[in-house]
Amino acid sequence: MTEADWLTGRDPDAMLALVGDRLSDRQWHLLACAVARRVWEAIPEGDLRDAVKWCEQNAGAAHAHRGRAKLTAARDAARDAAPDQARAAQHAIVRTADPDADPDSFVHADERKVNAAVPLFQAAARYAGLSVDQAAEAAVHAAGVVALLMEMPPGEDQLAGVRRLVVEATRIRTAASLHAAAALKLKAAGDLAADLDTGKNVNVRYAASLEKVTKEEESLATKVGDLEEAKQRADRKAVVRFLLDIAGNPFKPYRLPAEWRTDTVVGLATTIDELRAYDRMPVLADALLDADCDEEAVLRHCRGTEAHAPDGAAHTGGCWVIDLILQRDPAYFTAPPLVPPPPPPPPSARPAAPEGKPASANWDRLLKALQAAGDDEDDDKPPTL
Repeated sequence: MTEADWLTGRDPDAMLALVGDRLSDRQWHLLACAVARRVWEAIPEGDLRDAVKWCEQNAGAAHAHRGRAKLTAARDAARDAAPDQARAAQHAIVRTADPDADPDSFVHADERKVNAAVPLFQAAARYAGLSVDQAAEAAVHAAGVVALLMEMPPGEDQLAGVRRLVVEATRIRTAASLHAAAALKLKAAGDLAADLDTGKNVNVRYAASLEKVTKEEESLATKVGDLEEAKQRADRKAVVRFLLDIAGNPFKPYRLPAEWRTDTVVGLATTIDELRAYDRMPVLADALLDADCDEEAVLRHCRGTEAHAPDGAAHTGGCWVIDLILQRDPAYFTAPPLVPPPPPPPPSARPAAPEGKPASANWDRLLKALQAAGDDEDDDKPPTL
């Protein structure tokens, strides 16, 4: 992998393989925490979110503190309660679509009477109930992410487990949102159909309702079916961006002499790190400029104007600029830069064929024969073709 390949990386696994043995336990753990925050909305507020924050503050050693009974007990209780919390929150969103309703409850007691709104109400209730169940399932995966952050040693295996659960949690949570939106849409259509029920052309309107439900089912099947691939792509992109923020450019050393680490610079870096106030990174760039910093890579990373990051830097815990200022993980920053692989050798030169002669296999044989003849003692002997 060259420097250009790294900066425009598309394969996080190859990038991790390149720098994995250079990253400290703390950096590995912060990378896992950054990935875990991608499912932040599926983690119920309270002890589980507090546990993630605690892991960030104790990165690299959180798994060694499993004996902290109070924290572990609170996290376990929150993990057990997470599905019910998520279920209740999602239930409130789709409440008007009757997520707990029995589909048969929408059918008129007199089987001879047909209501065009019934298929719409039934589908709405079905999707609403499904969204509630999926929200609870996503919360289970999200709680599993927190458990991995606290209990597994930092490294490749922990990150792989967190990534897998985050992909599942985000996929299921997005499916829950899609089903909730469909439920509310069909419920509104059912209300309209019920309001227009005049008893005339009811069979036609009933068929139209069935067609509307079928179209919604087909649309949902396509959207939900595409989620797995979409979430895998999102995972790869996120890991690359987080890794660029934590590892920087391992092919080049960074300069940050002591005179640039003024009280203002160190104070700003500390505040940004503790409060996750990454919106203040441009202010940090200004403070570095005031300290006569002329390291372009440092300034551009603070401002989010790096050429390889058109969307801006994805700042997270362990940002290499913050760590460099606060002198964290010194072994990483004092390690010699990676050496790019040598370029491939140029293609071997080949004698050109005489004008008017194609460079064919016969011509190659003729060249070899002439060369052999030149080494022959009998110069009068014609070459054998």
